[in-house]
Amino acid sequence: MTAEALALYGKHFGALVLTCAIALLPATLLAAGAVRFGLATLGRGDFSDARNHSEQIHEKQRELQEKPPASEQARTERVRQLGREAVEGGATFDAQHLLDKAVPIGCAAAIFVLLLLAGLFLAHTAAVPLVLELSRGRLAGPAHAWAAAGSCIGAVLLTGLLSAVLVAFGAIFFVIPGFILAAGFSLAAPLVVVEGLRGRAALERSWRLLAGHWGQALWMWILIVAFTVLASGAARLLPPGPWRPIASALVRALLYPLPLTGLVLIYREIRK
Repeated sequence: MTAEALALYGKHFGALVLTCAIALLPATLLAAGAVRFGLATLGRGDFSDARNHSEQIHEKQRELQEKPPASEQARTERVRQLGREAVEGGATFDAQHLLDKAVPIGCAAAIFVLLLLAGLFLAHTAAVPLVLELSRGRLAGPAHAWAAAGSCIGAVLLTGLLSAVLVAFGAIFFVIPGFILAAGFSLAAPLVVVEGLRGRAALERSWRLLAGHWGQALWMWILIVAFTVLASGAARLLPPGPWRPIASALVRALLYPLPLTGLVLIYREIRK
């Protein structure tokens, strides 16, 4: 399956990339924007509370040195009290600091996954009629692909959104459940375009049809994950700025059509 997908990808590189890029480029750029927004949020007011608390402790320590209590016992008790305030205040800040950071990071990650999955599903949907035609030796291009996808756009959006939400939710629990769900829903896009299913019916039927073909579907999703990491790594080679998300989006748009082609071929093989 991989060899056939690679052959189609190499022979019809332009048509496949252009077809998928129409969905992938906007989705990946928006996803990158969500991550940048989350990271920017992290830099706001990081240590202001910590400085205020530390300054208060230092001020009380100076007062203790300048105006010590009359008795040694009172002085010792005051020192212990300042120690407790320093420790308790630091612990409170650490907990609040972690919570403040976890919320924007979690939101940014969830939005990133949702947008990326939505773009992948749309690109996969458009690739279905294109790959099926090309694999039969017939000429086809982006116009044919998106005309077929557009004819069932309501079902596409419903199924894609439901799939993305479920996979993103599964990814929250140590990533693996989300990865398994993504593989299990690999045939949903072809089922929407070819068989007219939608929503839950398409996702459930995809799961059932994959019996005996899980290894192939998982391999294609491993490639998608690998290309995602590769795109992020390639962007890191560039200096900070707007070119990083653009470069990452371009790498994904160039590479994702290969595993998406493979997923369509898996459906064709099952439905023979």
